[in-house]
Amino acid sequence: MTPNDKFALPVPTQADTKVLAEASKSTNSTYQLLYFPMHGRGELTRTLLVFSGAKWEELPLDLDVQKQQLPFKLIPILYETAPDGTILELAESHAIERYLATKYGLNGTDPYSTHKIDQIYTSTDFANQLFWQRVRWAPLDRRIEEAHKFYDEILLPYIANHEAQLESNGGNGYYFGESITLADLKSAHFIDRVLFMRPKGTKEPPFSKEKSPNLWKVLQRVNGHPAMTAWKKTKRYQDLDAGSLSFFQF
Repeated sequence: MTPNDKFALPVPTQADTKVLAEASKSTNSTYQLLYFPMHGRGELTRTLLVFSGAKWEELPLDLDVQKQQLPFKLIPILYETAPDGTILELAESHAIERYLATKYGLNGTDPYSTHKIDQIYTSTDFANQLFWQRVRWAPLDRRIEEAHKFYDEILLPYIANHEAQLESNGGNGYYFGESITLADLKSAHFIDRVLFMRPKGTKEPPFSKEKSPNLWKVLQRVNGHPAMTAWKKTKRYQDLDAGSLSFFQF
């Protein structure tokens, strides 16, 4: 056994597309995730696996060893092993998230409802990307200034739009119907990140029960779900919190 054996990756099954498509229908698969020891672009994938109730684990990471084996030379990568032993390699965070949400009933049931959920997902993802660009990656000496601009220029319009969307569903804490979907998970994660990654010395972000009551209900619905409550209590989740703060120097 060589040192690199520790970082060996699962070997995707080479088979006809129909065979792989059939394997993807299983809801009894097991999963292995390859990503950094922080939340980042692996956060929602981990949450979807938690909500699914599937068995999953994280693979040891060494990109110097593993990078050339990855389809786009980027992570996260999710390996799915179906009950018959077929191994599927899933790449790109957004594609992984939509795949898992569809498989485990957290996406739409028809093209229109899927589109409506994807509208919210895409809107929130755009705001989240701006949070990364403007705040997370901002030089330390400009982080407070950039955070305040982000709160005023991006968050306030985002909140107004999403409060209206949620109000149209009765203000019940869900974007659609009376159950959690990918839209709710995406927005709850975004709110969590903005609150958790608040630069020291900044004013409070405009997410609160008073300033964004409908979005706050979404956050409470997601974080109050038994699967999410249990996940957040684990040492692994706390380590991911610490890894995120350390990486971005918060």
